[in-house]
Amino acid sequence: MFAAITLMAVAVANTGSAQNSWSFVMLGDTRDDNNTSNGISPYLNTIAQKIASLNPQLVIVDGDLCNGDALNTNSPWYPPGGGTNFNTAAMKTNYAMFFANWKTAMKPVFDYSTSTGIPIYTVRGNHENEDEERAPIEVLKQAYQEAFSAYVPTNGPNNGTNDNEQGFSWSLTTNNVTFVAADQYFNFDPTFTNATPWSGYHYLDQAWITQQLRQSTSPYKIFIAHEPIFQTEGKSLPFEMENEDAQHFFGTNAAAMLTRSNFWNNIGDAGAQLYLAGHIHLETVASTTNDHGHTIIQLMAGNGGAPPQDFIDGGVEPGVILFYNNGNILVTNGENVSVQATFGFALATVTDEKMTIHYYSLNPTNNSWTVADYVTEIVSAKARPIISMPFDPSAGTFSYARQDPAGTGLSYSIETSPDLSTWSTNAPPATQTVTATANNTQTVQVTLGGVKPLTAQKLFIRITAQ
Repeated sequence: MFAAITLMAVAVANTGSAQNSWSFVMLGDTRDDNNTSNGISPYLNTIAQKIASLNPQLVIVDGDLCNGDALNTNSPWYPPGGGTNFNTAAMKTNYAMFFANWKTAMKPVFDYSTSTGIPIYTVRGNHENEDEERAPIEVLKQAYQEAFSAYVPTNGPNNGTNDNEQGFSWSLTTNNVTFVAADQYFNFDPTFTNATPWSGYHYLDQAWITQQLRQSTSPYKIFIAHEPIFQTEGKSLPFEMENEDAQHFFGTNAAAMLTRSNFWNNIGDAGAQLYLAGHIHLETVASTTNDHGHTIIQLMAGNGGAPPQDFIDGGVEPGVILFYNNGNILVTNGENVSVQATFGFALATVTDEKMTIHYYSLNPTNNSWTVADYVTEIVSAKARPIISMPFDPSAGTFSYARQDPAGTGLSYSIETSPDLSTWSTNAPPATQTVTATANNTQTVQVTLGGVKPLTAQKLFIRITAQ
């Protein structure tokens, strides 16, 4: 007869501690309206001051820093005649001025003149390439490269002279988080057929992205690009164009949906837990699960100060779960309808056990800040395994839950001890069978090796993850 059976879970690769916490900020779409005089949002410096007060370790900006060529004839920088005149040496000077203005506004966070402060890592949006996603404006790309490429890792893919993404796409591991940022504007396809004429970019260097995620052993992995790939917002005003294509980077036809599915499978299987995007000028948090049971959160952080859009409610596509919508507010005054924007950013606090994301919003009428009640929590891929009862002594079986090793790189073993002093694997060793996978978590059925039923008066069992 058994006197006692004790089960103890130990995650060798992880020792959770609040003292190990650190934070970083995520935001995007900090440009101005198309009649701009300086290329940046009038709220950017206020946002930068708030970010600096929180003292994060780094800041990620996911594109559309400035207007680029999104100018109308009311802007003093609109080139006479428009058209190809956006791609001239004179316009390069204007684009460089926009980026210089952006750096000045962000000086509370990082001083680019002295390279001091909180590091900022950027990736391009369509406004650093070509507003309507047609053929790239080379002088705009050059101005961005000269302004920001020196401040990101130069480990992006280099596929030749015309496809060298170094200084544009990058991968960075800080503490226990790996960030992989992909520039979406290196593969223009003028023949692509979509519902809207401006969708000319639908390809990423998938091999490089997957390699960067897979080779990382970090317990948190974040993929960054400017455009979302799942729709979480609709539209409300009849005069605004549909935004369906704007939230489907790969496109909306059958082939594009297959490409998206393969992409989501690849990054999820490689351990990505969060896809940071922008492009739409508001903030949503949603998730969807890939074909292999891995759930990824899509954070659309496009509320960094860009002019509001009328995408208010609805439009969430099937299979997407919307958790949070910090969207724009529709204001009606008689026959006049306008959109009141909500600007801000997301602050992620990271510990060994979990990442917690808080959402900060600016009230532009009085410059006051609020923090949303809603928070996003992402469990570390190296969190301790969780034992499930009951334990069956006669069969020597129990089950436990763990993060999918495909994304963590961890291996799990079962050890036993009669006294908590001497530990060993059974001879023969225990068998482990995965019985379910959901939301990146596996349920594993364990059967101890050796003769059954077990006869020891006392037996301790532990799971090691390393």
